[in-house]
Amino acid sequence: MHDHSHAPAVDHPRRGSFLAGALGANGVLLVVQVVAGVFFGSLALLADSAHQLTDVIGLALALVAHRLSKRSHTSDFTWGFRRTEVLGALANAVLLLASAGWILLEAYRRAGDPPELFGWGVVAVALVGLVVNGTSAGLLQRVAGDSLNLRGAVIHLAADAAGSGGVLLAGLADVWFDTSVVDVVVSVAIALLVVWTGFSLLADTTRVLLEGTPAGLDIDSVVSSLTAHPDVDDVHHLHVWSIDSEHAALSAHVVIGRETLHEAQQVSEQLQHLLEHDHGIAHATLAVECHACDDATHAL
Repeated sequence: MHDHSHAPAVDHPRRGSFLAGALGANGVLLVVQVVAGVFFGSLALLADSAHQLTDVIGLALALVAHRLSKRSHTSDFTWGFRRTEVLGALANAVLLLASAGWILLEAYRRAGDPPELFGWGVVAVALVGLVVNGTSAGLLQRVAGDSLNLRGAVIHLAADAAGSGGVLLAGLADVWFDTSVVDVVVSVAIALLVVWTGFSLLADTTRVLLEGTPAGLDIDSVVSSLTAHPDVDDVHHLHVWSIDSEHAALSAHVVIGRETLHEAQQVSEQLQHLLEHDHGIAHATLAVECHACDDATHAL
């Protein structure tokens, strides 16, 4: 006998509109940064624009993934398209690491001969970038929840806001001290920040795609909760994995000491409620048995 518990998706109704707004604002900012970086001769600004490009692509991917994840399941995709948001986050991580490599290479090339800057122009563009990215990151953070897709977009924007802050320092250093060395140093700092955020996001998305146990979920605690029920004699063949970053699933064989199928089903329903309420497992499939499994490999 199999029982299923489906919890509604945790989704803020304005996620899509916030993503679209952030995409539009960052697209305009990208054009401004590229033109200004070339015109003012700032590597830090160009480095930030390279990251800005990954922001625009990443936000576009996040928006597409968000809309696909809302589609209903089909006979070919019985879980629906929830994992598209994980694929979008994975693409974001790869883009982050690729842009970091370009920034480091360009910083190395310019380290021996920093170009002349137009400091005030760099300062002005950096301030615009700081406002746009900071505001976009703040708005998306409000609706992100546990979504890896939205989290990837927020990380992109927050890192770019920090990058804009660094570009601002580089511009001010040129204005106040007539030095462009800070521009190169800031570029390297931005690249290292991008590497750190990229690897963090890559690790989280890989865990979901490999169907690892959801982060923060203690398997021993789950087993203890199930076996604590007075009518449960044994739990085995237990597997817990992530469907996406916001939905966990579980399957297990449960030995229930009850006389009738109806009584066993009642216990199974109680266990499903417990799993959802105490551990946040939205989908539980429990195979009810009348005796323990002899397979030592899967015994808990």
